[in-house]
Amino acid sequence: MMSTRSIVESATPQPAARPSPAAQIERLDQLILEAETRLEEQEAYVREIALVNGASAVASFELNKMQLLVALLREGRDRLSEAATA
Repeated sequence: MMSTRSIVESATPQPAARPSPAAQIERLDQLILEAETRLEEQEAYVREIALVNGASAVASFELNKMQLLVALLREGRDRLSEAATA
């Protein structure tokens, strides 16, 4: 299971030669899948915490971060795809 930080760090381009747009899109697709998997796990965890003791503020915050990460990755992928076709 990847943490939010490891997903973001792996999405950060390296200063070396930039990969082709197709390779970047493929990489973003993989990151989106990983982030969506993590998001599903976090959603299940928040539901479980809420059922057990109702104190889910921290878990809900982590869930919100993952939702934002998935949205940002999708937006980046869409923009990259649009730029590659332009």
